[in-house]
Order: sequence, then C-alpha cells, then structure tokens
Amino acid sequence: MAVVETIAPIFLIIIFGYIIQRKGFFKGQFIAEMNRFVFLFPLPLLIFTGIVRSNIKDVSAIHIFSVILPTLAIMLLSLFVGVIGGLKKGTLGSFVQTTFHGNVTYIGLAVLFYLLGDEGLKKGSILIGFLILVNNSLSIAILSWTAHSHKNAAKALLSIIKTPVILATFAGIIVLYSKIPIPDIIFRSMTIVGNIALPMALLIIGASISIDTLKKSFKLSAIVTFIKLVVLPGSAILYCKFFNIGPGDILPSIVLLATPTALTSFILAKEIGGDTDLASGAVTLSTLVSPFTFALWASVIL
Repeated sequence: MAVVETIAPIFLIIIFGYIIQRKGFFKGQFIAEMNRFVFLFPLPLLIFTGIVRSNIKDVSAIHIFSVILPTLAIMLLSLFVGVIGGLKKGTLGSFVQTTFHGNVTYIGLAVLFYLLGDEGLKKGSILIGFLILVNNSLSIAILSWTAHSHKNAAKALLSIIKTPVILATFAGIIVLYSKIPIPDIIFRSMTIVGNIALPMALLIIGASISIDTLKKSFKLSAIVTFIKLVVLPGSAILYCKFFNIGPGDILPSIVLLATPTALTSFILAKEIGGDTDLASGAVTLSTLVSPFTFALWASVIL
C-alpha cells in the first residue's frame, strides 16, 4: 500500500498534464518550449547535483552492468521477435528500439526520488548517464540499419554526445572523483533550479500523450509494452539471481529499466526513418500501464 501511495501521485500529475492539455491550457508551442527548457537547464542540473552529492562507492561496475546487459539482451530478443513476426524496415526498427528505450530521465528520476528519496536520486543519476548513452546509441544503430539511413544516424549520434544530460553526467563524475569544490551558494542555486525538473517533466509527459495515435498501432504497442515493462525489468531480476545479488541492492537499476518507452524514441523514429505511429503508440500505452507495473515490481522487491 505504501508503494502505491508513493507512486500514484507521480502519475496523477501526468494525468493532470493530459487533462489541462486537452482543455487547451497547453498549446503545442508552449509544450515544446517547456520541454526544451527542462531538457537544457533543470534536468542536467538535477543529475549533476545528484552525482556530486553521491558516494563513489554507491555505484559499482556490477550496478552499471545491471542496466546494460539486460538492455542488450532485450534488444536481441525483440529483434528476433520482430523478424519472426514479419516486421520490415522502419516498423522493425521502431519495434525493437521502443522495447528497451525507456524514459529514464523524466519518469525514472521521479520514481526513484519519490520512492527512495535522495539516496535513490544519487545512485540513479550516475546510472542514467550510462543508460542514456547506451539506449540512444543502440536505438540509432537499429533504426539506421533497418531504414538504411546512415547519414542521419551519424548526425543523430553526434547530437546525443552533445546532449546536456550526457555532458552533465560526465561533468558530475569528474567533479565527484576529483573532489573539485563548488561554492555553497552556487551549489544551492543549482539545486533550486534542478528541483524544477521533475514536476515540469511529469506535466510534459501528460501533455504529450496521444490516444488517437495509439489506436493505429495498438497491437504492436501492446507487445512492446509487455516486453518493456515486464520482460526487461524481469531480466534484471534474473541478473540479480545469477550474480547472487539481493534485488534491493540494485532497485534503482530495476526502476530505471521498468520505465515506459521514452519520448525520444518518437523523435529518433522521425529523424532516421522509423515508424512514428508505432513509436508514439508505444510511448502512450506504456506510460498508461507503467503505474501498475511499477507498483508490481516495487512490491515484489521491497
């Protein structure tokens, strides 16, 4: 019950964002500008300050591989399923990438913070940097391979390397390991701006939900949602058992892998020749179902 009470408010804010967007309070341009603001400033600062406050020993190689190895395994599994299912070109690429490319920045960070507090945020911030790099690189690779769009792929990969969240991750790790002092007044100012990220991000998620698009690709979106929200985090549980790790020790990893499909998957599909209807449908359906699967995984582990 405590898990549900912790997670439910997160998704009530998402629903609130959807409702006020439907009522016309959020216009398309405003949503785009708000998303850009969060992406460029509060979110990178939230991750940077979370890393800087963390303990170097909090995240080891075994934690990092607990998100990378299951992601690779699910990518191969979904590629096999897609090929067997007769999916072609852009549809195949979008099907594969949406099964592992999770919304770790907006929803993942929010669930970690409200479920585990500052400790979850500290551990999750480091993992998110690695996971964003892996998710986006694999997504670009599979989309460019299926759509034969290598020129756009190179451009997209370069843009990811320069992503503020990636830069903030590496900057935070450098500051953490080198113990570079940050004046308290500056760090507190960064923290205040970073705290804006989560509530604004949840509203953006809600405002971006598209029920109409979901109707066009419901069958494939349902398969994607099952793989993304059940099979992928379940594979992390198997990882724990294989390496004799208590699931509670890598709970942040499992939370991040259990996130719904990322909005970025739609952007990449549009840029590199994927199936935008499938990407949008997967984002919408997985977001709607994720509160229940989050509650399931958290109750199993905690």
